[in-house]
Amino acid sequence: MQKIAYLAIDLHAKSFMMGNMDDKGVFKGNLKYSTSEKHIIHALKSVKAKQKFLTIEEGPLTYWAAQLANPYVEKVFACDPRENALIYKSPYKKDKVDTQRLCRLLRLGELKEVYHPENDHRAIFKAAVQHYIDLRNQLVRVKHKIKAMFRRWGVINVSTDSVYSKAGRDKYLELIKHPPIRTQLKRLYYLMDQTDALRKAALRTMKQLGRNYPEIHEFKKIPGIADIGAHVFDAFIQTPHRFTKKNQVWKYCRLSITEHSSDGKPLGYQRLDRSGIGELKALSFRAYMSAMSGDNEVRRFYLKSLKRTHNHKHARLNTQRKILSVMYSIWKKGVVYRPELFSASA
Repeated sequence: MQKIAYLAIDLHAKSFMMGNMDDKGVFKGNLKYSTSEKHIIHALKSVKAKQKFLTIEEGPLTYWAAQLANPYVEKVFACDPRENALIYKSPYKKDKVDTQRLCRLLRLGELKEVYHPENDHRAIFKAAVQHYIDLRNQLVRVKHKIKAMFRRWGVINVSTDSVYSKAGRDKYLELIKHPPIRTQLKRLYYLMDQTDALRKAALRTMKQLGRNYPEIHEFKKIPGIADIGAHVFDAFIQTPHRFTKKNQVWKYCRLSITEHSSDGKPLGYQRLDRSGIGELKALSFRAYMSAMSGDNEVRRFYLKSLKRTHNHKHARLNTQRKILSVMYSIWKKGVVYRPELFSASA
C-alpha cells in the first residue's frame, strides 16, 4: 500500500484517464475508464493508499466530478489549465502524458488552484447569477444586430432606444424598402423580446436565491452598489474567507497592478493584471460612476484620492478598489455597513 497517492484525472465527456504517483515521485501508471459516476468512484477506490490527493483540470465536468470524488480523497484540487505551463508548453499533448505531469505538479505543490463553491446551494446561486449575465449580454448583442441591420440598409438615425420599443419599432420598419429585410428585422425583434423575458425571469430567480445571503443587503447600502452588483459580487466571491488580504480580492477583480520585467529587471511600466473576473471589475466601475452623481462617502473618497494623486485614472481605480475592499471587509467581519469605512485611505 502506498503512503500517499497523488492522483490526476484528465476528464472528457466520453472517457477519463487517471494517473497515480507516489510520495517519492514514482509514477505508477494510468487507468482509463468511460466517464460515469460509477467508474470515477471505482477508479479512486482501486488505488490503495493511506492518503489520496486528487487534481482535475477546470472544465464543464469538474464540479460534478469533484463532488463525487470528495468522500474518497483528502482533497480535490481543481486547477487552472492555463497556468499548467509544464503541460501546455510541451509539444507532446497526450492524456497519458498530461496525467503524469499533473501528478508531478500536484506533488510539488505547483498547481494553480481554482476555487469551487463550498456546497450545492452556493453553486446554484452562482449559476443563477451567471445565467442572468449571459442573458443580459445576449440581449445586448441582439440589440446591436438590430441597429446594425437598420444602418446597413440606409436607416442611419437609430441612436436612441426608441428603435427597441414596441411603439417605435413599426415606424423604423416602415423606413426599410425591402420586405425580406423587414422580415429579418421582425425576427430579430422577436428574439429580442423573448431574450428580455428570459432575462427578467432569470433576474427574479437570482434575487429569490439571493435572499439566503444577508450580506447582500449590507452591500446595497454602499453608494453606487445596486441590487444586481451586490448579487454578482456575492456569487463570484462566494466566501470572503478564501482571501487573506484585500490585495488578493483586487487581483481576483482585475484591479491589481502587475509590473513588467525582463531578466529580473523592471521595464518601467505597469498595467492592471488581466487575470481574474472581469464582471467584478465592471461592477466596481459601474458603482464608481453611479456614486459620482451625488454627495456621498464614495465621491468624497475619490476627491481625496484625486487631490493626493493628481491623476483622475489613479483616483478612479483607488475608488474602485476601495468599494470592493469595503464589501469584502464587512462580509468577512460580519458587520453592518458604516459610511466611516470610506474615511480610511485606499
